[in-house]
Amino acid sequence: MPILMQLKEDIVHNKFSLTEKTLSIGRGTDNDIQLDDKTVSAHHAWLEWRPADDDGPHSYYRLIDLNSTNGSFINEEKILEQDVRHNDIIRIGFIAFRFIDEDEHRFEETSKVHKSWLPGVYYTKDK
Repeated sequence: MPILMQLKEDIVHNKFSLTEKTLSIGRGTDNDIQLDDKTVSAHHAWLEWRPADDDGPHSYYRLIDLNSTNGSFINEEKILEQDVRHNDIIRIGFIAFRFIDEDEHRFEETSKVHKSWLPGVYYTKDK
């Protein structure tokens, strides 16, 4: 299940589980994700869920700006409408989120540390 993690100085302050529906984001109290920040419009953006079709392997989310005053950004690029991918940084006003798609997220294999013949020197071997 995809997760939207609200970040402040690279520390997670809030998590939003995304459950196959379109979410509204903005300052207004009627939004699914309400952001108390003056740089965020009352109805700033939608995070729209799109089901898998015959051409694509799985469902996905798309960020759609709703004519906000300060714009919506993916990886610091201003967008009007764009698909969101694993590890993308979404910025709404001054508030940043990291999009984590657990279906796409794969942990890399842990590297084994080897001790060299030099005292205090360690290394890893690439496969």
